[in-house]
Order: sequence, then structure tokens, then C-alpha cells
Amino acid sequence: MSLNWNDVPEIFQPFKDKISSTLKSSIEIDIQPEQDLTLWQSKIGGKPYLSLGQSYPESAEGEALQLLAQINFAELPENEVYPKSGLLQFFINPNDDLYGLNFDDQQKQDGFRVIYIEDVTQDIAQLEQTFPTLDSENTLSPIEGQYAIRFQLDQQYIGLSEFNFSEKVTDVSTMEDDVAEEFWDEYGETFSANGHRLSGYAFFTQTDPREYNEKIQDYVLLLQIDTDDSDGKNIMWGDSGVGNFFIHPEDLKKRDFSKVLYNWDCY
Repeated sequence: MSLNWNDVPEIFQPFKDKISSTLKSSIEIDIQPEQDLTLWQSKIGGKPYLSLGQSYPESAEGEALQLLAQINFAELPENEVYPKSGLLQFFINPNDDLYGLNFDDQQKQDGFRVIYIEDVTQDIAQLEQTFPTLDSENTLSPIEGQYAIRFQLDQQYIGLSEFNFSEKVTDVSTMEDDVAEEFWDEYGETFSANGHRLSGYAFFTQTDPREYNEKIQDYVLLLQIDTDDSDGKNIMWGDSGVGNFFIHPEDLKKRDFSKVLYNWDCY
């Protein structure tokens, strides 16, 4: 994000250096409803890339999972985080009121799945074209429809709901109530972490799952899909919530997506 500190609310000026030090790159995602997308394109919802003969992803109970998002790395802007090619797919359970999330083990891929495909063909004859049909009347899925993705390289400052915000910037809980309320409201407006993105900082309506688990505190945001119900879009995590996935930086370098942490919460 482009920021002129002269335009930033006065309440943040004492924390200018600390906030500035948290700046990191992110790849912002803009989506638009689109019926006609190829099987190998980046998308939210819709039909996944699946090689002929490859088993369709299922839950541990044998239920067909739903494609939440598919990222074609070849379509990303130049960056130093993600592969230059290949597909990364995120599947969730549309028949489960928790969307496949296991709160006892958020890395257990029984109700969700993250799949990396290194070699991608654009030969439609080598790809599956028939997929399980979701029961649109009974599905509990947070997503309906298919959306084309446009990526944009950007920069982002730490979000207020990040588990280490008090360490990086300030502990809002130590402020007077009226000051804390102003700080909270203004920060969310000035340094928003809402929206869809790859990398950068995450947004939470409740608590960052890394806050109480030291084993995952060095995990970084892999993907965030937010509630989006404007301009013909239909993505709703519970009551206006947000879904996100996290990964250890070394696992990302190794293209190992077996230990991705999945989280979603809502108001």
C-alpha cells in the first residue's frame, strides 16, 4: 500500500517507526464472477485441474471436497516467495458446518486438502472434465459460483489482529478505554488486513491461531479468502468471516504443503 504519513491519523504518529518496520510484500487478489475459465487457470471456486485417472479429492469420510481456490503460479507477478510454475489447489468440505476444519488439529487434512501440481498441461484431452456435483440446496459451503482472479503485487503493514502486534507495535490493552477504542477503529481503516491475498498479513474476526501455539508462530500467511458479497459475488464464511491458510517458510521453499494450517472464523 502507498502511504503518506502526513495523512495518517495523529494517534499513530508515535508508532510510526515501529509500524513502518513491519512492511512486507503481499500479492493482492481481485476477483470477478466468470463462467468461462480453463481448468488450469487461477480461480476461486469452479472446476479444478485434474489429470485423467487422478482420484478426485475426498474427505476422510469419502465425501467429495469442493475447490475453494486454485493458484497458477505462472500467472503471479514477479516475486521471490512462490514457485514460477505449477498449480496450488485448496479444497474444503462443503457438507460440513466447519467447512472441513478440525479445531483439535488444524493441520490434519481430513476435511480439507492442499495439493501442489508441479507439471501442468494445457492439453484438455489429458484432463478430467467431469466432476462430482454439489447439492446446491443443501451445501454448507462458504462459496458459490466461480471467480476469475487478477493478481497485484503490493505491500502491507501488520494487521491489528496478528498475534505479535503488541510485540511489534504496542499493547492496545494498556491504553485508556476511549483511546484504545479510537486506536482499534482507526487502525482497521488505515492498515486494513481484510481482503483476498497471497502472503502478507492475515485478518481475523476472533483470534490468531498462532497466538497460543509456539510451534506455529513462525508460520506465514499462504492464502486468505475473505467474505465477499458485493457486485454479484457470493462468498460468506459463517457470519461475515474469513478463511486463511498458513505455512512454514521452509516448507514453502521445499514445496511441501502437507503441514499447512487451515483456519477460519467469523463474528
